[in-house]
Amino acid sequence: MKTNIAATALLTTVGGLAFSHAAPEPESQLDAKLEETTILANRSLTDLKKVGSSVTVFDASELKKSGIFHIDGALKFVPGVISESTGGQNGTISSLFLRGTATRHAHLRVDGMRLSGANISSGNFLGGSGISGLSRIEILRGPQSALYGGDSIGGVIGLYSGRGSGDPSGRIFLEAGSHQSHRATLDLQGELDRLAYAISIGYQQTDNDLPNNRFIQYGQSIRLDYAASDSLNIGLTLRSFQSDLRRPNYADPNFARAADDRTESTLATIFTTLRVNEILTSKLTLGIYREDYHADTFALPRYYETNGEKHGIYWDNTLRWNDRHTTTAGAVFEKTDYTYASLFFSLSQDSRSSNQHGFYLNHSWDVTDALTLNGGIRWEDYDNYGDEFTWRSSIAYRITSTGTKFRASAGKGFRPPSYQELFGFGGGSNFSLRAESSTGWDLGINQELCDGQYRLNVTWFENRIDDMIDSNFGPAPDFVTTYFNAPGTSVTRGLEIEAKGKWLNDRLETTLNYTWLDKTLSGQPKHSAGLQMNGKICDNLEAGFTVIHRDNRTFGGNELDSYIVTNLHANYQINENISLNTRVENLFNEDHELASFGNGAGRSTYPGRGRGIFGGVTISW
Repeated sequence: MKTNIAATALLTTVGGLAFSHAAPEPESQLDAKLEETTILANRSLTDLKKVGSSVTVFDASELKKSGIFHIDGALKFVPGVISESTGGQNGTISSLFLRGTATRHAHLRVDGMRLSGANISSGNFLGGSGISGLSRIEILRGPQSALYGGDSIGGVIGLYSGRGSGDPSGRIFLEAGSHQSHRATLDLQGELDRLAYAISIGYQQTDNDLPNNRFIQYGQSIRLDYAASDSLNIGLTLRSFQSDLRRPNYADPNFARAADDRTESTLATIFTTLRVNEILTSKLTLGIYREDYHADTFALPRYYETNGEKHGIYWDNTLRWNDRHTTTAGAVFEKTDYTYASLFFSLSQDSRSSNQHGFYLNHSWDVTDALTLNGGIRWEDYDNYGDEFTWRSSIAYRITSTGTKFRASAGKGFRPPSYQELFGFGGGSNFSLRAESSTGWDLGINQELCDGQYRLNVTWFENRIDDMIDSNFGPAPDFVTTYFNAPGTSVTRGLEIEAKGKWLNDRLETTLNYTWLDKTLSGQPKHSAGLQMNGKICDNLEAGFTVIHRDNRTFGGNELDSYIVTNLHANYQINENISLNTRVENLFNEDHELASFGNGAGRSTYPGRGRGIFGGVTISW
């Protein structure tokens, strides 16, 4: 009985679809279970051993101990995922490539609301959003449109705000170091009678490692939960950041001229979770997301700007019929307003609005103690181009005696055409565009050794994408761009490997991930890898390092050399309230490039940061 209560309490803690009659377990006990369950894979709390899809779960508090403060930094250590800034050093837009697909094929969800879309890119959010205020990060790979709708061709990223628990407590983190960098974070959390709260406020700035490359950001996150009764929980989440980036002209060898970008991002949700009876739990989420991006480039004011606002209503229901059958079903409605302006076009500004709605149904069946089947369908309609029907299925078979799990999944994904692609800001409209559509599958095996002390996961995947949307960039002075569905099928295919181990009586933990991409989009590296090692040197000292490898690639169109970047981190606990933190970025000062655009005198090459040394203190109470 204790296990069931713990699982239900955990689901409430991370914003899932169930609410427990019992009080949540202490936070320390819940943290121990984070990496053993998933919410994203089936839209309900599921034991990872029963999941047939490829999914990775991170505990956000553990990432901070490794010196990782941003979401894109965490994603570098997921097999099948390449998270890379292709716009310069800290503070620029991040690109996210899931299983060889492009950034536009990655679906991003935060606290139950879809942030990404054909008209609002996830790049600004991923490049600027930190992990403060989050309890977990989940990465579900493969086509998942049957569960999550559009933009789920490569996979889905889920971010979950942490719920406050226990006696009120707080923490201040201060850090300073190379490149004129400063960082400060204040975290407050706890429970006051029926109200649980978690608040995080942060500030950071850096001059990066180039002239004219200053980045300043303020960020905030809040989560409130009110237990109105034993069966009803009412909550609110708020995440926002405001960032200013000065970036150099990368075509200038001296980086003398500068451009200025400003990004403001705000997400707010209100949710209610009702346990109707022993079988049915229902959750209603209302959300609004607004993102404003403004660029003044090289003495050209209002060179480029976008304003996007999305309103969403999400109704999710979980029916746990018995120990073997669980059904999730729900509906979604979203309204998106989008404005685009650029001096490139004779038509300087255009505004559009669209609505979409859909329904989904998913069922999980534990056929036996060893075999789990899962399947789902979804219908979604977009008023500016049409509707889509998608499906998914998976199977997981476990051999308990050997610690082995065989798994397989298959599904359909799609990405609807964007406003710009349909209406052709600048004059190149194409109302006959079809959505990009994919069919993908994977086969995998998970093997545990020595009672789970060592784990190996291997997955082979393939994704076939039809009706890829391509473009032709017109000549001056109007630069009219036209979009069209390219003929043929684009294929992404490769191998994912993840190995975990605990050594020296669990005092040393290692995680290695490796991805081999046989076929990709966007000129991605054939080989990439990430290594994390964390050790408890003594009772008060923890230390470790990370290594990131990227093979040759063509981000931006030009060949980039491979690189290996090594980072160090250490935490020393002086007493129960004060700890010292230090980290080193790019220990060996590896000279590496992030992207390279253009040719000849107009070629722009974006270098990565050199060595940086940082030190800080954490004060808690």
